[in-house]
Amino acid sequence: MSAMKITLKNNNYEVVLNTHGAEINSFRSVKDGTKYVFEGPEEVWKFHAPVLFPHVGRIKDGFYTYGGKEYHLVNNGMSRDMEHKLIEQTATSATFELTENAETADKFPWKFSLKTHYELKENGLIFTTTVTNTDSSTMLFSLGSHTAFCCPRNTDPAGTTNADYQYEFERREPLTTVLLNDAAQLAVDEEGTAPCTKAYGEKEAGIIPINGDGFGNGHFFTAFKSNWVGLRNKKDGSLVKVNCAGYPYLMVWQGGKGAEGVNGNGFNCIEPWYGTADAENTEHEWEEKAALISLEPGKSFTADQSITIEK
Repeated sequence: MSAMKITLKNNNYEVVLNTHGAEINSFRSVKDGTKYVFEGPEEVWKFHAPVLFPHVGRIKDGFYTYGGKEYHLVNNGMSRDMEHKLIEQTATSATFELTENAETADKFPWKFSLKTHYELKENGLIFTTTVTNTDSSTMLFSLGSHTAFCCPRNTDPAGTTNADYQYEFERREPLTTVLLNDAAQLAVDEEGTAPCTKAYGEKEAGIIPINGDGFGNGHFFTAFKSNWVGLRNKKDGSLVKVNCAGYPYLMVWQGGKGAEGVNGNGFNCIEPWYGTADAENTEHEWEEKAALISLEPGKSFTADQSITIEK
């Protein structure tokens, strides 16, 4: 099945979606052509806003075991690399579905439905993912998103760099970071347990400055009470917000060359996660992973990572 692109449009925004990964490929302002979501080039990053399922972050050595069998996944799960079926579509909304198939059998033990729903609003995009356990045993999984926002944007004034932006947590609360090793796996303490946390130590509570240095393999946060995390343009005050209400974890990551300004293909990600990367000392047992969602047969779980634009 070859990938197909779907366009949603209202008076304010035009969004292009792809059946490959059920992924946003572009998100633009109708009025002035502002590009909000990173569109490429592929050599900078081949994704735009991947849906992460059934795993988030790094998977150590590319495999795990469950029920005496070995399964194989890449980092951030399998959903982003698979073809999803378009099951509903209007001028301003679309829903995609991925279910178990021959390709998923080696990657995930359970039968499942993953529905990704998009709906344009006057101030942004509803973006939800719903996992349903269609199997007969309790399903264990992680779920998250990884939207890459242009930073700076194509319509910013000449000379704008990514340092003119900052990450902002709704409540401006002191942040708690989860420790990662150099391979972006959960670091462990002396007893070998993870996740480990410490105060992030930002100068201004809930504000993370952005510059050319980036965030390595990502800075990872937990125990926040904010309902959204946003990317704020400090010069004009505009704000792009991602819903993170109820999420236990959130990753920020930077790619491309945002420090070079509006022609630099730079982007900054806001990634609410239900789940974590593997621990550095994992023995690869799936059920031992941190922060898995446990879902009974016939039940569904919905994650909301909707995007709101404030001028």
